[in-house]
Amino acid sequence: MKILNGSISVLLGLLALYLMFISAKTDQDIILGFMVLLMSIIFLCFMMMEEQKNEVERLRHIILKMKNII
Repeated sequence: MKILNGSISVLLGLLALYLMFISAKTDQDIILGFMVLLMSIIFLCFMMMEEQKNEVERLRHIILKMKNII
């Protein structure tokens, strides 16, 4: 899921750059590009949350192993 969120974030970021800087003719095009950029940031946050969840699980396993609970 992390790879999917990362790739969607990159694609949306590239689309936002295209919409804001290359094909922008009116203010509405720039606003649309900015909204796409915000969606890209949201997917990037999902990817970071998943990475953080995996890291917490790994650290929890290490701590339980050190205390001989596992």
